[in-house]
Amino acid sequence: MAAMQSTAFLGNRTALKPALRGSVSRQSRVAVNAMFTKTKPAAKVAYVCLDCGYLYDEPTPFEDVKSYACPVCGAPKRRFKELKGNKLRNNDPKSLVARKEQLREQIVAEGGNPDEGQNEFLIFTGVTIVAALGFLAYLNL
Repeated sequence: MAAMQSTAFLGNRTALKPALRGSVSRQSRVAVNAMFTKTKPAAKVAYVCLDCGYLYDEPTPFEDVKSYACPVCGAPKRRFKELKGNKLRNNDPKSLVARKEQLREQIVAEGGNPDEGQNEFLIFTGVTIVAALGFLAYLNL
């Protein structure tokens, strides 16, 4: 077949290639394969507050957030843990309690302590109070 000639919009001559039946470029095959392959979207990791069961559901990935406080109980970011197999996606009171219990059971099953970090805080607070009272008693002598 001879190459056909056509006049483009600005008067330039361009050569038209006749369409060949069954010719498919590699890019179009990749695009078609990508469109029809069944892939599961990456499961969103559920981060839950240990203190109240609040599910972090904001668009920013939890790992990228520098500082965060639970909007329900005010717990810091370190009190949020990853919950595996979460099916409850609402933050209503019933779901909060169920998620909190599920997360605590998961941590205990993995050999951890769900109240990790709380005891250190209480000890530090108690020592600080005793030291402050001792200092005040010393000043009153």
